Amino acid sequence: MTRRVARVTWLALALLLLAGCAAERPVPQNPKDAGQSLRTQLRALRAWRADGRLVVKADGQGTPASFTWTERPDDTFRLRLSGPWGQGAARLAGGPGQASLVTGDGTRYVARDAHALLAGAYGWDIPVSALRHWLLGLPGEEDAQFTLDRYGRLATLDWHGWHVEYRRYRQVNGLDLPAVLTAKARKRQAEVRVAIDNWHLDGRGEQPAATESPIPLMGN
Repeated sequence: MTRRVARVTWLALALLLLAGCAAERPVPQNPKDAGQSLRTQLRALRAWRADGRLVVKADGQGTPASFTWTERPDDTFRLRLSGPWGQGAARLAGGPGQASLVTGDGTRYVARDAHALLAGAYGWDIPVSALRHWLLGLPGEEDAQFTLDRYGRLATLDWHGWHVEYRRYRQVNGLDLPAVLTAKARKRQAEVRVAIDNWHLDGRGEQPAATESPIPLMGN
C-alpha cells in the first residue's frame, strides 16, 4: 500500500512538472530584436493607466502610498497618491514645461518641473520625467544604459546615478509590462519600490496583475 501511494505521488509530481514545461513561454531566438519590437509597441501607446503601491525612501525613512498614474495622449500625466487607508491624498499633474501639485490639505503648488514639486513638498528626490518611462518598461532618455532578459525585456537600467531593476513582468493584451521594479540612487539615500496591481491600456479595460509581489515593498 505504501509503495502504491509512493508511485501515485511521484506520478502526480511528474505530471505537474510536465505541465509546467508545456506551459513555459518560448524564448525568442534573438532577445535584442524581440526587445526592440516590444519597445516600439510600448512607445506607440497613446494613453495608459497604472494602479499600484509604492514606497519612497529618503534618508533611511520609507513612505508607503497607493498610486494611480495616468498618461494622456497630449503628453501630460496625472499622478494620484494616497497614504494608508486613503489618508493624505495628493494629486500631481505635469506636462512639457509645467507641473502642479495639490496636497492632502488642499494647498496648491505650481512649478515648471514635477520633480521640484515632490522634492519641495515631501522631500522625494525622484526623477519623475524618467519614471514615466520606467513604469512602462522603457529606458526613456537616449543616454540610459540597460540590459535585457532572455525575452528582450528590460532587466536593469542605469541613468544619471539611478539604477533600476525589473523584478517581475506580466503580459497585458500581448505586451510584457512591469509588475515590480525598484529604482535606487547610487550616491544618495533615495529609493523607489513599485508594485503595479492593474494596467489599463488605451482604454482597453482593466488587466489585473498577480496578487503577490516577489519582493516586500518595505524590505531591505
